[in-house]
Amino acid sequence: MPKVSQEYIEKKKAEILDIARKVCNEKSIHDVSMRDIVIATGMSQGGVYKYFANIDEIFSGLLNEETLNSQVKAKVDEIYASDVPPVQKLEKFLFYIGEYMEHSLLNKGTIFYKLMDLYSRYPDRYEKVKDQLHEVSNLEYLQKQFQRFLTKNISENVFNPSLSIENVVTLITTYLSGVISEINVGNKAVQEMSAEIKVKVHVLFLTLRDLLVK
Repeated sequence: MPKVSQEYIEKKKAEILDIARKVCNEKSIHDVSMRDIVIATGMSQGGVYKYFANIDEIFSGLLNEETLNSQVKAKVDEIYASDVPPVQKLEKFLFYIGEYMEHSLLNKGTIFYKLMDLYSRYPDRYEKVKDQLHEVSNLEYLQKQFQRFLTKNISENVFNPSLSIENVVTLITTYLSGVISEINVGNKAVQEMSAEIKVKVHVLFLTLRDLLVK
């Protein structure tokens, strides 16, 4: 029997993940099963299980597609290091998060955000897959640098929120999760979706500005 090359294996995995992404964008992430993936691929059950042992392996494969890239890192680092007033930097961070969300939604749908929410709700499942995940995703790096920026300015009394930094971050992530859940990517024109995200990010900026700057 001829030996299967690593290139072939990676190609098959990518094909399965591409189909799995479509299934996950069409169905509640909590209801997606290996059976759904097998049916959608048109492959035999053994054919899919040869590459992925369970649904969490497929989910971790989808999450790994968001591994930090140099372009995102460079832009985030540029914003963090920029010599502008803190409120202006706050605005730059938020609007870049909005730009990234828009790019991600247009290219891959809501799957990444659904999976992040799933594993935050079920940490026991996350524990089983965390060793399969790459170190950091684009969004995680963006969030960490943004939180670093907030923490620095709060500790230096530039920002003086009545909430703790943890609660400020929770407010931001909850708000942005709501933005994602409200956007039906398939039923909106690109311009409409872009405008909607910009408006919602601007509202978040105004809210945070009033909360942080006394």
